[in-house]
Amino acid sequence: MGIEKLTSSLVGEAQKESKEIVKTAEWHVEKMLKEEQSKEASYKEAAESGVNERLSAQRNERLAWARLEAKRVLAEAKEDAISASLEGFFSELKDIRKSVKYKDFLKKSVADAIRELGGKPLVHVGKEDALVLGKLSNAGVATDLEGLGGALVETEDGSVRIDLRLETLFDMKRDSMRKEAYGKLFG
Repeated sequence: MGIEKLTSSLVGEAQKESKEIVKTAEWHVEKMLKEEQSKEASYKEAAESGVNERLSAQRNERLAWARLEAKRVLAEAKEDAISASLEGFFSELKDIRKSVKYKDFLKKSVADAIRELGGKPLVHVGKEDALVLGKLSNAGVATDLEGLGGALVETEDGSVRIDLRLETLFDMKRDSMRKEAYGKLFG
């Protein structure tokens, strides 16, 4: 009976030891499982944070693009309004030849240009404007100018010209007129 007692004692100890080993292994597995779950949660949190940052960046980028596009469209609309205003003014210049102010401007401008150039300059005008100027005693007149009106006064040899055409005067003042139109249209 001694062997049976010894065997049963050894078997009992082995079972007790195996239970402790299994318990320790289960504790290690549970600890490893918690660590993995913790890692998984931090990875998931980092991924969500990254996704949220990307979404926020994309949203901000799209908002910035939309604002920029809105400014571009507004600037184009303002430019169209200013251009239409200036074109309207330019088209009204066609009727200006009939006004007394234009006739006075033409006579005075041509007289000043003739005085400035000296000698016997040549004045280029349109047919209608030749009638306004009449006969000039100290300058020749050529009715070869086309356009909205005004005159081109040049020295006898053609080396110096004074351009008094309405188109040229309009182009010279275009920038200041654009600013003025902008101020009146948009404050």
